[in-house]
Amino acid sequence: MTLTKEAGLLGLDDVKIFEVTADTSSTLTYGSAVDVPSLQSIDLSPNYIQKPLMQDEEVDGFYTKLQSISWSFSNVKVSFDVLNILEGGSISYNASPEKQILSLYDTSTPKYFKLEGKINYSPDTIGDFHLVLYKCKALSVHVDYKAQNYAIVSASGIAIPTINSSVLGGRKIRDYVINATATAIS
Repeated sequence: MTLTKEAGLLGLDDVKIFEVTADTSSTLTYGSAVDVPSLQSIDLSPNYIQKPLMQDEEVDGFYTKLQSISWSFSNVKVSFDVLNILEGGSISYNASPEKQILSLYDTSTPKYFKLEGKINYSPDTIGDFHLVLYKCKALSVHVDYKAQNYAIVSASGIAIPTINSSVLGGRKIRDYVINATATAIS
């Protein structure tokens, strides 16, 4: 069977984030997968460095290089583990009375994370499509509380190249992956 290079995509099936635990010239590691349930959308916009190439005081062309990718997503369910990565802070648990608290402090900083989303192909094809951003940081997190409706949690930020270039075969920002056989995010 030949791997298809194009097909209809049917929405987000699974999205996970992985906290970056180390990103140095010699090491790139991630923590355990944290599920981002009920994601409604992921939007990606590449940001390029652009400089005109001049010859005889006229524009002869443009130098263009990918610098980063702006991303945003929104969903109706979010865990404290996801918010803790997006916003920073700390999670505490009390046994009696049972409760969980996510606290933000004036010293809280968002954490870097890898974002991976799985999108299914249309029913007439096999396999799936994955998008991977290797090093993201939230620049904005917004919770919209609504009367008699789900709260909408939206976040936006930036994906930048990894420092490490050996683990991923270069200082990666993003991958799009087409799998001939549906593959779980690991």
